[in-house]
Amino acid sequence: MTLGKPRVNRLFGQFGCALTIDVEEWYHTCLVPDYVDPEQRPALRDELDRLLPELLDTLAEAGRSATFFVLGEVAERLPRRVREIADAGHEVGSHGYLHFRACDRSPEAFRSDLERSKKLLEDVTGTRVLGFRAPEWSLRSLASPCLPLVAEAGFLYDSSLAPYPLSGTTTNPRLASRLTWDRPGRARELLEIPPLTFGPYLRIPTGSWPGRLVRPSWVADAAEEHLEEGGLPVVVIHPWEVSGRPTPGRLKGFAWFCHETGRLGFQARFQELLHALPWSSIRDAMDLGQSGRKLARSRGAMTSTGATAARLVG
Repeated sequence: MTLGKPRVNRLFGQFGCALTIDVEEWYHTCLVPDYVDPEQRPALRDELDRLLPELLDTLAEAGRSATFFVLGEVAERLPRRVREIADAGHEVGSHGYLHFRACDRSPEAFRSDLERSKKLLEDVTGTRVLGFRAPEWSLRSLASPCLPLVAEAGFLYDSSLAPYPLSGTTTNPRLASRLTWDRPGRARELLEIPPLTFGPYLRIPTGSWPGRLVRPSWVADAAEEHLEEGGLPVVVIHPWEVSGRPTPGRLKGFAWFCHETGRLGFQARFQELLHALPWSSIRDAMDLGQSGRKLARSRGAMTSTGATAARLVG
């Protein structure tokens, strides 16, 4: 049954600043379909087995935590690294099992991928997976037939709807919101935690190549303005962005542009950004608790999430 667009109600609360990391290899780019499909992928060098411990050390030295949206095929290959992420106090979320665009898949295929990744990550970490982020922001809009499936799969929140053109749309929520689909007998709900942007009108993403090109102070200022507005700023990076090493394989055209633009010197800029604000996971920025039980108990009325006091407008 197609549920259509959900009702959108903004969340209000005392939020923190969230750092999120999409755990995928350098070659997991939807702009090169043969690279993301394991059945067609040529022999390519993997880097995450080395990059993840380095990134965990960097975060530990800065005293920061993050949400790691882990790709299922990565977790299957590197379960020990995923457990190390969880054991270090970070949140593990799902990035799907394969890095295919959700908007290019049938709802049935998307549901299967979603459930497979969630079960795998929960088996690996031994903890409930609360959040999901679609590869390449590919839920695209509130009208996506795949969006309510995220709630149906048991996720508490989604962080896939980019509030800017191309990757998403300006009609997507810019601030943390509750999505509600009415259906006979009961409502279906999902929290939407969108990525941070620059400017109220231009909505330039603070992640990917635009975020790599600007001064860290600009991203920090945008996050502070978002907090003052009552929002939950979410910054996005990938392990390969902060590796400080050349890409170990060849990309061409727009895939090369998106991957390489702004990478020179970004490792140092990321260090500066880490120390600019007290970044934490989405789970901790919303005070969801280790298992999300606080919010799960109040999802009907949404009266409180610990210190967050997530009141709704409308």
